[in-house]
Amino acid sequence: MPPLPDLFYDNPVSYDVNNNNSKLHLNDSDNADISMLAYESLPATIQKALLSQNRLVIIANNPSITIETLEQTLQPTDILVLFNDFIHADFFATHILAKTLPKLLFFRQIGDSRLHFGLPPRSNNLIAIEQMAQQATLGIFVSNISYQFPTPADDPKPNDDPISEERVLNIANDLKVIFNNAEHCRVLSEQHPVVADYPIFADIHSSAPTSGFLLYRLLLAARKSVQRLQSINNPQKRIAPLEILLLGFNDDDKTAHFWEGHNWAFERQELAAPPIGVEVIRQY
Repeated sequence: MPPLPDLFYDNPVSYDVNNNNSKLHLNDSDNADISMLAYESLPATIQKALLSQNRLVIIANNPSITIETLEQTLQPTDILVLFNDFIHADFFATHILAKTLPKLLFFRQIGDSRLHFGLPPRSNNLIAIEQMAQQATLGIFVSNISYQFPTPADDPKPNDDPISEERVLNIANDLKVIFNNAEHCRVLSEQHPVVADYPIFADIHSSAPTSGFLLYRLLLAARKSVQRLQSINNPQKRIAPLEILLLGFNDDDKTAHFWEGHNWAFERQELAAPPIGVEVIRQY
């Protein structure tokens, strides 16, 4: 399938996401090619997990999400999606249920540098991730470029994230194997076709979807292929599409930081009316 064109808008805030000539309609049956592309973009470990689990729980880095909320929300048939230097790392690595759930971790490239948020030499949860890898299915996405195993000397803005004594600066050999294995770790472009309709700000370097919206769109598209594959494997059973839960995706200025390179208006408008099977739980 040829790649979809990238779209550039001088004034993204005024872009009409209800314009039927440009919206992707990822739930429509005529987007089977995009759905399969999205599914095949995932690490193979997560592709397999999607065929056996029932729900994707995409968890924002929102500090108002409490451990009590997670305990009340998570189910044994969930797949967890976490971002960068994610919150409550110890919970996800040690909790009696959470540690058993398949996990997809996304680490975003910092501008066009060799670095990714949430990985050395920036602040990270490497110790918890090592535990996760030993206890359940683990898939990893790094955006735009493969992880370069950079050193502090490669950080163009070290003062943005000063190194503390608790910082892990080197990835253990067991995790290096995972980062170097395409079954577990893949590169995901921030210009993936599932966000080809995203109105970026052409005058802002690295303008792109938020990490959460990019993964939401990818998984929303992939679930049609998951449903088709499950139906092939279970021809006598009615297969419902995967549920998607977005936890902590705020839609107003109560969140502390909104980078101007993300088109928040576009994302909020789409998530204000999620499709069937998608639930948004906001936390403040």
